[in-house]
Amino acid sequence: MKWRRVILLVWVLLVLSACARPVPTPTPEPTPPSAPTPTPPPSTQELKVHFIDVGQGDSILIDFGDNEMLIDGGDKSPGVVAYLADYVDGALEAMVATHPHTDHIGGLIAVLDAFEVEEIWLNGDTSTSKTFKDFMSRVNAEGASVYEAERGNSIALGVLSFLILHPVKPLVGDTNNNSIVLKLSYGNIDFLLTGDAEKEAEASILESGLTVQADILKVGHHGSRSSSSTQFLDAVEPEVAIYMAGEGNRYGHPHEETITALIEVGAEIYGTDIHGTIVLTTDGKAYTLHLEKQVPPCTPPVISPAPTPAPTALGASNVQITSIFYDGAVPRVESDEYVEITNLGTESQDLAGWMLKDISEGYPSFTFPHYILKPDAAIRVYTNEIHPEWGGFSFAYGKAIWNNTEPDIAALYNAQGQEVSRKSY
Repeated sequence: MKWRRVILLVWVLLVLSACARPVPTPTPEPTPPSAPTPTPPPSTQELKVHFIDVGQGDSILIDFGDNEMLIDGGDKSPGVVAYLADYVDGALEAMVATHPHTDHIGGLIAVLDAFEVEEIWLNGDTSTSKTFKDFMSRVNAEGASVYEAERGNSIALGVLSFLILHPVKPLVGDTNNNSIVLKLSYGNIDFLLTGDAEKEAEASILESGLTVQADILKVGHHGSRSSSSTQFLDAVEPEVAIYMAGEGNRYGHPHEETITALIEVGAEIYGTDIHGTIVLTTDGKAYTLHLEKQVPPCTPPVISPAPTPAPTALGASNVQITSIFYDGAVPRVESDEYVEITNLGTESQDLAGWMLKDISEGYPSFTFPHYILKPDAAIRVYTNEIHPEWGGFSFAYGKAIWNNTEPDIAALYNAQGQEVSRKSY
């Protein structure tokens, strides 16, 4: 039996030996490398604001990295498309038409033809001008998202946000006073871009309680005395004020009263008529100005109001302004005043593209659609009413135009831009 014990002992030792071997552990799955943490964007990306010299009109390009916004485009053929070609990367993210006057939307037509535009912002106002009809035709064909600006809303451009200070809805007042007014804050630098907003709109913004303080002010309505009230400028406290006007323009923009008021609040004043295109660059902490023409900031002696010049290219025409009616009964809202235009000749005249303008203040203006004015016939352009029996023409202007300056001059231009008639009230 001893041999059995030996066999049993050997078997036990073998079992114990097997149990003593280390048990292999499964090879763990390799841990996937963690995704790299995105590099945060720089805290101070460069922002450039281009106040483009388009003559007597407005056009402002906001250039922020790969994102661009164009605010107004000047009149037709102001060279904006060629200028944008150097700065716009692909599509134009946003277009803002502050109001439907031709010196703001005329150049946007060519921009819509040349660039893809993703968003278009309008103020909701309309016009009877051919320029406005052409502009809206392009807007509708663009396929962009179209919005109406309203106080309290905002427009996004990348991480930038433009607060809409004006207009209110429903629209009130005249076309200029329905202009889109934008406030942009980038870091410590604030911009206020006012379109053609006049004192009425400025008062509305102040009454709203919205903050208007800004380092950089785009001066309202080309520096006209109709804008830049003392109360508004005191609230804005601009360090730099930039007006946009054409060199030697017939309206005398900027008016001396505006320049004086801006100097009194301590602003350095620059204008596209004197300095050409003005580019402001900022990192949100400080800013620099690049002037196309190296000229010192404006002072009252540099710019003085110019008298209304005599027409330089008087076109021969038998179509003449024959009367201006103003009854003086309601000086604030004067709907029934009108300018009468008569064809004193023997041949009919197509008025398409002709323009009637108050040249004493530089606004408003009315551009005629296709209309045949027969010999000895007369039409009337009313301030705010529409009279089909007199052609159905209206400035659609919410307050008196005539008999509120000295002198008050209406001028009529043919389709070639030649002045053919003027009359003082």
